[in-house]
Amino acid sequence: MQKRLAVGSAATVAVAAAIVLGTAASASAHVEATSTSTAANSYTTATFSVPHGCDGSPTTKLQFHVPSSVIEVTPTVNPNWDITKTTEPYTSASAASDDESTADAGERVTSVTYTAKTPLPADERDTFSLSFSLPDGKAGDVVSLPVTQTCEQGSTEWDQAQKAGQAEPEHPAPSITLTAASASTDGDDDAAAATDDDAPTAAAASSSTTGASASEPDLVGRFLGLGGLVLGAAGLVVAVAATRRRSTK
Repeated sequence: MQKRLAVGSAATVAVAAAIVLGTAASASAHVEATSTSTAANSYTTATFSVPHGCDGSPTTKLQFHVPSSVIEVTPTVNPNWDITKTTEPYTSASAASDDESTADAGERVTSVTYTAKTPLPADERDTFSLSFSLPDGKAGDVVSLPVTQTCEQGSTEWDQAQKAGQAEPEHPAPSITLTAASASTDGDDDAAAATDDDAPTAAAASSSTTGASASEPDLVGRFLGLGGLVLGAAGLVVAVAATRRRSTK
């Protein structure tokens, strides 16, 4: 009976371990992004990790879709891939309020595509980096960067949003969760300016104090000088008296 319980317990542990390991392996197989900064309205470099192909098929192309809140993107060169960017006309809200014409409008990057010079084997990984300015927002806002992974056979859309309180979707979109924007340095600048403004006043006060001290009589110096004169005179008298004594002998 005890042997059966032991065997049953071992089997349960083995099944639980397989589930945990399987979940971890599945999670680690996602296309994920890590960024150098997550602060709202800051400049960041997001690095995407592509750990596998599509159901065992080598990867031939990766298209990174840029959200509308991001205007310009600079892709990092990868020697194994060719890079192309797709753009669309863009007019900022401030420019629109100034009645800027369509011809004067700029362009916004809508996607960046890496095309493999040699297909990436399904059992090998590669990384891709994009630099851009994060949008303005509050802490907790999510910036999603969907990715289309095309393989020799089939493709995968990494575009599913992660919803709070729900299990992770099968193909989640890489994303960056914003943190609070960095504190403004205006206060520090004001403090520095105040310090600079106060510096001449302090220097003038120091100069005035030094001048006042210099104008006061140096009593100690005078007493020492008088003492030296008295001693010198006494020495002279003694010397003259000694000379006279020697001359009378």
